[in-house]
Amino acid sequence: MKYLLAGAVLCLNLSAQVRPTIGIIDTYGGKAFSPERLRKELKVVEGDPLPPSKGDLEEALVGVKGIARANIEAICCEQGKAILYIGVEERGRAHLDIREAPKNETLVMPEQVAAIYVKLVTAVAGAAQIGNTEENWSQGFSLLSEPGARGVQLQLLAIAEDHQAILRQILRESADPDDRRVAAAILGYGPKAQSIIEDLQLGLRDPDQEVRAAALRSLGPLALYARQHPEAEISVLTTWFVEMLNSVAWKDRMNAMNLLVSLTVTRDEKLIRHMRERGVPALAEMAMWKHLPHALPAYILLGRVSGLSDKEIEDTWSANQREDTIKKMRKKLKA
Repeated sequence: MKYLLAGAVLCLNLSAQVRPTIGIIDTYGGKAFSPERLRKELKVVEGDPLPPSKGDLEEALVGVKGIARANIEAICCEQGKAILYIGVEERGRAHLDIREAPKNETLVMPEQVAAIYVKLVTAVAGAAQIGNTEENWSQGFSLLSEPGARGVQLQLLAIAEDHQAILRQILRESADPDDRRVAAAILGYGPKAQSIIEDLQLGLRDPDQEVRAAALRSLGPLALYARQHPEAEISVLTTWFVEMLNSVAWKDRMNAMNLLVSLTVTRDEKLIRHMRERGVPALAEMAMWKHLPHALPAYILLGRVSGLSDKEIEDTWSANQREDTIKKMRKKLKA
Protein backbone atom coordinates (compact mmCIF):
# COMPACT_ATOMS: atom_id res chain seq x y z
CA MET A 1 0.00 0.00 0.00
CA LYS A 2 1.25 3.46 -0.85
CA TYR A 3 0.21 5.09 2.40
CA LEU A 4 0.68 4.13 6.01
CA LEU A 5 -2.48 2.95 7.73
CA ALA A 6 -3.79 4.38 10.98
CA GLY A 7 -6.57 2.60 12.86
CA ALA A 8 -7.95 2.36 16.37
CA VAL A 9 -8.38 -1.41 16.11
CA LEU A 10 -5.41 -3.75 15.88
CA CYS A 11 -6.20 -6.58 13.47
CA LEU A 12 -4.14 -9.72 13.75
CA ASN A 13 -2.36 -11.11 10.72
CA LEU A 14 -3.87 -14.51 10.04
CA SER A 15 -0.91 -15.53 7.91
CA ALA A 16 1.71 -14.93 10.60
CA GLN A 17 3.99 -17.87 11.31
CA VAL A 18 3.23 -17.77 15.03
CA ARG A 19 -0.54 -17.69 15.27
CA PRO A 20 -2.34 -16.44 18.39
CA THR A 21 -4.86 -18.58 20.20
CA ILE A 22 -8.57 -17.93 19.69
CA GLY A 23 -10.08 -16.70 22.95
CA ILE A 24 -13.56 -15.79 21.69
CA ILE A 25 -15.57 -16.63 18.58
CA ASP A 26 -18.54 -14.41 17.81
CA THR A 27 -20.74 -14.26 14.72
CA TYR A 28 -23.09 -11.83 13.03
CA GLY A 29 -25.39 -11.60 10.04
CA GLY A 30 -26.72 -15.13 10.28
CA LYS A 31 -30.42 -15.83 10.63
CA ALA A 32 -30.73 -19.12 8.79
CA PHE A 33 -27.17 -19.95 9.86
CA SER A 34 -26.73 -20.27 13.61
CA PRO A 35 -23.41 -19.43 15.31
CA GLU A 36 -22.90 -23.14 15.92
CA ARG A 37 -23.37 -23.97 12.26
CA LEU A 38 -21.00 -21.22 11.12
CA ARG A 39 -18.29 -22.46 13.49
CA LYS A 40 -18.90 -26.01 12.28
CA GLU A 41 -18.60 -24.96 8.64
CA LEU A 42 -15.20 -23.42 9.36
CA LYS A 43 -14.08 -26.09 11.85
CA VAL A 44 -12.95 -23.48 14.38
CA VAL A 45 -13.28 -23.64 18.16
CA GLU A 46 -12.17 -21.42 20.99
CA GLY A 47 -8.75 -22.46 22.21
CA ASP A 48 -7.44 -23.34 18.75
CA PRO A 49 -4.73 -21.30 17.03
CA LEU A 50 -6.00 -18.83 14.46
CA PRO A 51 -6.43 -20.43 11.03
CA PRO A 52 -3.65 -19.50 8.58
CA SER A 53 -5.79 -17.87 5.88
CA LYS A 54 -8.58 -15.32 6.23
CA GLY A 55 -9.33 -15.59 2.52
CA ASP A 56 -9.75 -19.37 2.63
CA LEU A 57 -12.24 -19.10 5.48
CA GLU A 58 -14.28 -16.49 3.63
CA GLU A 59 -14.27 -18.56 0.45
CA ALA A 60 -15.44 -21.60 2.38
CA LEU A 61 -18.46 -19.71 3.71
CA VAL A 62 -19.36 -18.13 0.37
CA GLY A 63 -19.37 -21.63 -1.05
CA VAL A 64 -22.25 -22.55 1.28
CA LYS A 65 -25.69 -22.25 -0.30
CA GLY A 66 -27.53 -19.19 0.97
CA ILE A 67 -24.45 -17.11 1.87
CA ALA A 68 -23.68 -14.26 -0.52
CA ARG A 69 -20.67 -12.72 1.24
CA ALA A 70 -18.48 -13.42 4.25
CA ASN A 71 -16.01 -11.51 6.37
CA ILE A 72 -13.54 -12.90 8.91
CA GLU A 73 -11.80 -10.56 11.33
CA ALA A 74 -9.31 -11.39 14.05
CA ILE A 75 -9.17 -8.63 16.66
CA CYS A 76 -6.80 -8.14 19.58
CA CYS A 77 -7.41 -8.99 22.41
CA GLU A 78 -9.33 -10.83 25.15
CA GLN A 79 -6.91 -11.75 27.95
CA GLY A 80 -4.10 -11.93 25.42
CA LYS A 81 -6.07 -14.12 23.00
CA ALA A 82 -7.64 -13.27 19.66
CA ILE A 83 -11.31 -12.46 19.15
CA LEU A 84 -12.49 -14.09 15.94
CA TYR A 85 -15.52 -12.56 14.26
CA ILE A 86 -17.37 -14.56 11.62
CA GLY A 87 -19.68 -12.37 9.57
CA VAL A 88 -22.01 -13.47 6.78
CA GLU A 89 -24.47 -11.82 4.45
CA GLU A 90 -27.34 -14.16 3.70
CA ARG A 91 -29.03 -13.90 0.34
CA GLY A 92 -32.19 -11.82 0.50
CA ARG A 93 -31.43 -10.35 3.94
CA ALA A 94 -30.70 -6.74 4.91
CA HIS A 95 -27.27 -5.67 3.70
CA LEU A 96 -25.13 -2.64 2.91
CA ASP A 97 -25.51 -1.71 -0.75
CA ILE A 98 -21.97 -1.39 -2.11
CA ARG A 99 -21.37 0.53 -5.34
CA GLU A 100 -19.25 -0.78 -8.20
CA ALA A 101 -15.53 -0.09 -8.02
CA PRO A 102 -14.49 3.05 -9.94
CA LYS A 103 -12.27 2.40 -12.95
CA ASN A 104 -10.47 5.66 -13.74
CA GLU A 105 -6.73 4.87 -13.67
CA THR A 106 -5.54 8.26 -14.93
CA LEU A 107 -6.19 10.37 -11.84
CA VAL A 108 -3.12 11.34 -9.82
CA MET A 109 -3.07 12.32 -6.17
CA PRO A 110 -1.26 15.68 -5.74
CA GLU A 111 2.12 15.22 -4.08
CA GLN A 112 1.34 17.88 -1.48
CA VAL A 113 -1.78 15.99 -0.40
CA ALA A 114 0.00 12.64 -0.25
CA ALA A 115 2.79 14.16 1.85
CA ILE A 116 0.47 15.82 4.37
CA TYR A 117 -1.54 12.61 4.71
CA VAL A 118 1.59 10.66 5.67
CA LYS A 119 2.36 13.37 8.25
CA LEU A 120 -1.20 13.09 9.54
CA VAL A 121 -1.03 9.33 9.98
CA THR A 122 2.31 9.58 11.77
CA ALA A 123 1.05 12.34 14.07
CA VAL A 124 -2.19 10.52 14.92
CA ALA A 125 -0.28 7.32 15.63
CA GLY A 126 2.05 9.27 17.93
CA ALA A 127 -0.90 10.73 19.82
CA ALA A 128 -2.41 7.28 20.22
CA GLN A 129 0.90 5.87 21.45
CA ILE A 130 0.99 8.31 24.36
CA GLY A 131 -2.71 7.79 25.05
CA ASN A 132 -3.81 11.30 24.07
CA THR A 133 -6.66 10.68 21.61
CA GLU A 134 -9.19 13.19 22.93
CA GLU A 135 -10.73 15.09 20.03
CA ASN A 136 -13.05 18.02 19.43
CA TRP A 137 -15.72 17.97 16.69
CA SER A 138 -17.21 21.41 17.28
CA GLN A 139 -15.87 22.89 14.03
CA GLY A 140 -17.20 20.08 11.84
CA PHE A 141 -13.95 18.16 11.69
CA SER A 142 -11.73 16.31 14.13
CA LEU A 143 -9.14 18.23 16.10
CA LEU A 144 -7.05 16.20 18.52
CA SER A 145 -5.91 17.76 21.78
CA GLU A 146 -2.35 16.49 21.28
CA PRO A 147 -0.48 19.56 19.92
CA GLY A 148 1.54 17.81 17.21
CA ALA A 149 -1.40 16.01 15.64
CA ARG A 150 -3.62 19.07 16.02
CA GLY A 151 -1.05 21.17 14.17
CA VAL A 152 -1.04 18.79 11.22
CA GLN A 153 -4.85 18.65 11.18
CA LEU A 154 -5.05 22.44 11.01
CA GLN A 155 -2.80 22.40 7.94
CA LEU A 156 -5.43 20.27 6.22
CA LEU A 157 -7.88 23.17 6.02
CA ALA A 158 -5.96 24.95 3.27
CA ILE A 159 -4.92 21.71 1.58
CA ALA A 160 -8.52 20.51 1.35
CA GLU A 161 -9.74 23.82 -0.05
CA ASP A 162 -6.93 24.23 -2.58
CA HIS A 163 -7.28 20.67 -3.91
CA GLN A 164 -11.02 20.30 -3.51
CA ALA A 165 -11.84 19.59 -7.16
CA ILE A 166 -9.29 16.80 -7.72
CA LEU A 167 -9.99 15.22 -4.32
CA ARG A 168 -13.70 15.03 -5.09
CA GLN A 169 -13.00 13.49 -8.47
CA ILE A 170 -10.59 10.95 -6.97
CA LEU A 171 -13.14 9.88 -4.35
CA ARG A 172 -15.81 9.40 -7.00
CA GLU A 173 -13.80 7.99 -9.88
CA SER A 174 -10.29 6.77 -9.01
CA ALA A 175 -9.52 3.08 -9.45
CA ASP A 176 -6.97 3.33 -6.61
CA PRO A 177 -8.62 2.61 -3.22
CA ASP A 178 -5.67 4.11 -1.34
CA ASP A 179 -6.14 7.42 -3.13
CA ARG A 180 -9.90 7.31 -2.55
CA ARG A 181 -9.27 6.75 1.16
CA VAL A 182 -6.93 9.75 1.37
CA ALA A 183 -9.43 11.91 -0.50
CA ALA A 184 -12.22 10.90 1.90
CA ALA A 185 -10.05 11.74 4.91
CA ILE A 186 -8.89 15.15 3.64
CA LEU A 187 -12.20 16.37 2.21
CA GLY A 188 -13.73 16.45 5.68
CA TYR A 189 -11.48 19.43 6.45
CA GLY A 190 -12.60 21.37 3.39
CA PRO A 191 -15.38 23.91 2.86
CA LYS A 192 -18.72 22.82 4.30
CA ALA A 193 -20.57 22.38 1.03
CA GLN A 194 -23.50 20.04 0.40
CA SER A 195 -21.81 18.73 -2.75
CA ILE A 196 -18.78 17.57 -0.75
CA ILE A 197 -21.04 15.94 1.84
CA GLU A 198 -22.77 14.04 -0.96
CA ASP A 199 -19.41 12.81 -2.25
CA LEU A 200 -18.50 11.60 1.24
CA GLN A 201 -21.88 9.89 1.56
CA LEU A 202 -21.10 8.07 -1.68
CA GLY A 203 -17.85 7.03 0.01
CA LEU A 204 -19.89 5.13 2.61
CA ARG A 205 -20.84 2.71 -0.18
CA ASP A 206 -17.30 2.33 -1.54
CA PRO A 207 -16.19 -1.26 -2.26
CA ASP A 208 -13.13 -0.76 -0.04
CA GLN A 209 -13.83 -0.80 3.71
CA GLU A 210 -10.94 1.55 4.49
CA VAL A 211 -12.48 4.16 2.18
CA ARG A 212 -15.82 3.68 3.93
CA ALA A 213 -14.10 4.13 7.30
CA ALA A 214 -12.41 7.37 6.18
CA ALA A 215 -15.68 8.74 4.78
CA LEU A 216 -17.47 7.92 8.03
CA ARG A 217 -14.79 9.65 10.10
CA SER A 218 -15.22 12.77 7.97
CA LEU A 219 -19.02 12.71 8.05
CA GLY A 220 -19.42 12.18 11.80
CA PRO A 221 -18.24 15.66 12.84
CA LEU A 222 -20.10 17.19 9.89
CA ALA A 223 -23.35 15.53 10.97
CA LEU A 224 -23.08 17.00 14.47
CA TYR A 225 -22.07 20.40 13.09
CA ALA A 226 -25.05 20.45 10.73
CA ARG A 227 -27.41 19.82 13.66
CA GLN A 228 -25.87 22.51 15.81
CA HIS A 229 -25.57 25.10 13.02
CA PRO A 230 -28.73 25.16 10.88
CA GLU A 231 -27.56 28.49 9.46
CA ALA A 232 -24.84 26.58 7.60
CA GLU A 233 -27.59 25.09 5.41
CA ILE A 234 -25.96 21.69 5.12
CA SER A 235 -27.32 18.28 6.04
CA VAL A 236 -25.87 14.81 6.42
CA LEU A 237 -28.13 11.86 5.76
CA THR A 238 -27.87 9.37 8.61
CA THR A 239 -29.44 6.69 6.41
CA TRP A 240 -26.17 5.07 5.47
CA PHE A 241 -24.88 5.14 9.05
CA VAL A 242 -27.79 2.86 9.97
CA GLU A 243 -27.38 0.73 6.85
CA MET A 244 -23.77 0.05 7.85
CA LEU A 245 -25.11 -1.88 10.85
CA ASN A 246 -26.03 -4.57 8.32
CA SER A 247 -22.64 -4.64 6.61
CA VAL A 248 -20.81 -7.93 6.28
CA ALA A 249 -17.65 -6.08 7.37
CA TRP A 250 -17.04 -6.02 11.14
CA LYS A 251 -15.22 -2.69 10.92
CA ASP A 252 -18.22 -1.03 9.23
CA ARG A 253 -20.48 -2.19 12.03
CA MET A 254 -18.23 -1.04 14.86
CA ASN A 255 -17.52 2.34 13.26
CA ALA A 256 -21.21 2.92 12.58
CA MET A 257 -22.25 1.91 16.11
CA ASN A 258 -19.70 4.18 17.77
CA LEU A 259 -20.85 7.13 15.68
CA LEU A 260 -24.55 6.39 16.21
CA VAL A 261 -24.03 6.33 19.99
CA SER A 262 -22.93 9.98 19.69
CA LEU A 263 -25.69 10.95 17.28
CA THR A 264 -28.51 9.42 19.35
CA VAL A 265 -27.69 11.15 22.64
CA THR A 266 -30.52 13.61 21.95
CA ARG A 267 -32.85 10.77 20.81
CA ASP A 268 -33.39 12.28 17.35
CA GLU A 269 -36.81 10.93 16.36
CA LYS A 270 -36.07 10.35 12.69
CA LEU A 271 -32.81 8.54 13.37
CA ILE A 272 -34.33 6.39 16.12
CA ARG A 273 -37.18 5.44 13.80
CA HIS A 274 -34.79 4.43 11.03
CA MET A 275 -32.78 2.32 13.45
CA ARG A 276 -36.00 0.66 14.61
CA GLU A 277 -36.92 -0.14 11.00
CA ARG A 278 -33.53 -1.28 9.75
CA GLY A 279 -31.16 -1.99 12.62
CA VAL A 280 -32.85 -3.92 15.44
CA PRO A 281 -31.95 -7.53 14.47
CA ALA A 282 -28.31 -6.58 13.90
CA LEU A 283 -28.11 -4.58 17.14
CA ALA A 284 -29.72 -7.36 19.19
CA GLU A 285 -27.26 -9.86 17.77
CA MET A 286 -24.20 -7.68 18.39
CA ALA A 287 -25.37 -6.68 21.87
CA MET A 288 -24.91 -10.34 22.87
CA TRP A 289 -21.28 -10.55 21.75
CA LYS A 290 -19.01 -12.07 24.39
CA HIS A 291 -16.39 -9.30 24.26
CA LEU A 292 -18.17 -6.66 26.33
CA PRO A 293 -16.44 -3.51 24.97
CA HIS A 294 -17.63 -4.46 21.48
CA ALA A 295 -21.13 -5.41 22.64
CA LEU A 296 -21.76 -2.26 24.68
CA PRO A 297 -22.40 0.21 21.79
CA ALA A 298 -25.02 -2.15 20.34
CA TYR A 299 -26.67 -2.51 23.76
CA ILE A 300 -26.81 1.26 24.21
CA LEU A 301 -28.36 1.77 20.78
CA LEU A 302 -30.87 -1.04 21.22
CA GLY A 303 -31.87 0.45 24.57
CA ARG A 304 -32.39 3.89 23.07
CA VAL A 305 -34.47 2.46 20.23
CA SER A 306 -36.55 0.61 22.84
CA GLY A 307 -37.19 3.80 24.80
CA LEU A 308 -34.99 3.00 27.81
CA SER A 309 -33.33 5.93 29.55
CA ASP A 310 -29.55 6.00 29.56
CA LYS A 311 -29.67 5.31 33.30
CA GLU A 312 -31.79 2.19 32.71
CA ILE A 313 -29.36 1.06 30.04
CA GLU A 314 -26.39 1.59 32.36
CA ASP A 315 -28.08 -0.05 35.37
CA THR A 316 -29.18 -3.20 33.51
CA TRP A 317 -25.76 -3.54 31.93
CA SER A 318 -23.93 -3.09 35.24
CA ALA A 319 -26.28 -5.56 36.98
CA ASN A 320 -25.46 -8.23 34.37
CA GLN A 321 -29.08 -8.26 33.16
CA ARG A 322 -28.07 -7.98 29.54
CA GLU A 323 -29.63 -11.18 28.21
CA ASP A 324 -32.99 -10.74 29.92
CA THR A 325 -33.17 -7.07 28.94
CA ILE A 326 -32.39 -7.84 25.29
CA LYS A 327 -35.16 -10.44 25.24
CA LYS A 328 -37.62 -7.87 26.60
CA MET A 329 -36.46 -5.25 24.11
CA ARG A 330 -36.78 -7.63 21.18
CA LYS A 331 -40.28 -8.58 22.30
CA LYS A 332 -41.25 -4.94 22.56
CA LEU A 333 -39.78 -4.17 19.15
CA LYS A 334 -41.20 -7.38 17.66
CA ALA A 335 -37.80 -8.40 16.36
